[in-house]
Amino acid sequence: MNQLKAIVFDMDGLMVDSEPLSQQAWNEYLRPYGHQLTEAIVSSIIGLRADISTLTIKELFNLPEPVPVIIEKRAAIYSQIRANGVPTMPGLPELHAEIGRRQIPWAVATSSPHHHATEILQQLGLQNRCQAIAAGDEVAHGKPNPAIYLLAADRLGIPPQHCLALEDSGPGSLAAARAGMTVIAIPNAQTKTADFSHVHHRYNSLHDLLANLDSFFGEKI
Repeated sequence: MNQLKAIVFDMDGLMVDSEPLSQQAWNEYLRPYGHQLTEAIVSSIIGLRADISTLTIKELFNLPEPVPVIIEKRAAIYSQIRANGVPTMPGLPELHAEIGRRQIPWAVATSSPHHHATEILQQLGLQNRCQAIAAGDEVAHGKPNPAIYLLAADRLGIPPQHCLALEDSGPGSLAAARAGMTVIAIPNAQTKTADFSHVHHRYNSLHDLLANLDSFFGEKI
């Protein structure tokens, strides 16, 4: 294994338990049309950028509004829901406390827009500790294309092969692997059946990474 020098976090479903909130926003948008997302649909769009996931849902339910309008309306609903707070995933505060103690650089690589990432980091109180953000609206191609992870590594100033990527989704973990990073999959309830055959490790929670941090970054006294 190459010497690892930084960590790149996915955000939704990995740092924060936002997937149920995202599904709630979709269902509120779809309610006037008499539709709601099934578990299978949710699983099929997790980790994808909004333009791709929205097109999928538009075609699936034959929605009349254009994709950009759907994205805007659903984003407004999601923003209202998110304003009430987003639950953190188990182990996140403890992991970030240790990352801070060890002074390990870290970034966020998310399919969500940059402003969403900034808002979440502010809610978590981590906005001043995150060294870089790479967002879905900053690259031409979203996950599973490696562009978001390559951008995160570039903004960190650390080669991808020296980065440890943490992901909860199939498309996201594949993007990180294609970027040349060491990849840990930490699936959640919505992504536990995804294909993670390309990842290097699979853990149950961020607590597991904290317990194994020495094996990736060496012992810290």
